[in-house]
Amino acid sequence: MAYAGHQFGHFVPSLGDGRAMLVGELTAPDGTLYDLHLKGTGPTMFSRGGDGYCALGPALREYLVSDAMAALGIPTARALAVLSTGETVERDGQARPGAVVARVAKSHIRVGTFQYAAAHGGLSTVRALADFTIQRLFPEINPHDPQRYLTMLTQTVHRQAALVARWMGVGFIHGVLNTDNCTLSGETLDYGPCAFLDTYDPLKSFSFVDQHGRYAYGRQPHITLWNLCRLAECLVPLIDTDEERAIGQVQDVLKEFDRLFHQEWLTAFRQKLGLETQHEDDVRLLEHFLSTMHQGDADFTQFFRALSGEAPVLHDNYHAVRETLRHHHGHMDLCRTELLHRLEKETRSPQERHEAMLKTNPRIIPRNHFVEQAIGAAYSGDMAPFHSLHQALRHPFDEADDGFDLPPTAEEQVTNTYCGT
Repeated sequence: MAYAGHQFGHFVPSLGDGRAMLVGELTAPDGTLYDLHLKGTGPTMFSRGGDGYCALGPALREYLVSDAMAALGIPTARALAVLSTGETVERDGQARPGAVVARVAKSHIRVGTFQYAAAHGGLSTVRALADFTIQRLFPEINPHDPQRYLTMLTQTVHRQAALVARWMGVGFIHGVLNTDNCTLSGETLDYGPCAFLDTYDPLKSFSFVDQHGRYAYGRQPHITLWNLCRLAECLVPLIDTDEERAIGQVQDVLKEFDRLFHQEWLTAFRQKLGLETQHEDDVRLLEHFLSTMHQGDADFTQFFRALSGEAPVLHDNYHAVRETLRHHHGHMDLCRTELLHRLEKETRSPQERHEAMLKTNPRIIPRNHFVEQAIGAAYSGDMAPFHSLHQALRHPFDEADDGFDLPPTAEEQVTNTYCGT
């Protein structure tokens, strides 16, 4: 597949799949169309001097994390299988076993696909791509509606706002949120240097290639809007022949992103605190909780899971929640007082709230150190750690004594993740 893209803010007019191929479309039993994609099949016309292959480790990471994201309820491409090729791949001066990932997605059309069409084919090509995309991904849009391209942009903005809010709710950091990884289907695509928060830090990034933190955890909403602006630039000539009027319409749509994301983010984090109703002070309450977590170096996943576990006994000492903070424990007492006051406006019983929170706040996520340990064992020929971790990640909300909920020790901490190309 051909596509262009802004990589770390710099436009590259011809990127394309350097190590993957789109095999075709498959129809599921419910009638849904899926793309079948193979990653790691060898050099393509877009390989730019690379070998086009995939080592086993990155293939296993994509399989683990995409399955985990699906289990967490987040729209994502799905890895069907990782196939060993029997070949070796040179990476970082080491010979690694080669692999191919077979994956499906509702579509592999990205913002970068439109950028490629605009850069190389002009308006007629952008129109053909937009009409195909509407037919493929937005069947509810009338293909003869004069406003169809603006409607497609509007719905893409909605999908991306909801997607990134869900990422934020589980502490997911994409790592390479370039325009060529921003889909119109609203699915998560490309699990290269992705990672999950351990200690809560809004400016945390792991990707080795993201030296300046452009795609850090807390910057993902902003950069997603930036990507959507690049899509809008491609569509402006289709929206109205009067450029000034078209730009005005596009700006109105893009301005909605902040409101939509804020609404989705509030919903996600209200649920994480066990709040069913809405109140005007909820933003301040949530910000206080997150600030307390940041100052106390709290583990993101453990904090909210502990909060879920103590929901029925909130008037007690809140010991498990305080234990997730390394310091500044006293700040948690003020948060607890504020939450107790806020819960007076709720109607659910503590037990109902507890049960709802346990279904919202996962016990486990694909912690970076466990993923790396599973990959390391696989390189040594032992697949057992991979299978154990994978089985656990398919049930992220269930209680179990498997140790996969433990944050890393100082020696286990992963500081850099890599794309594997």
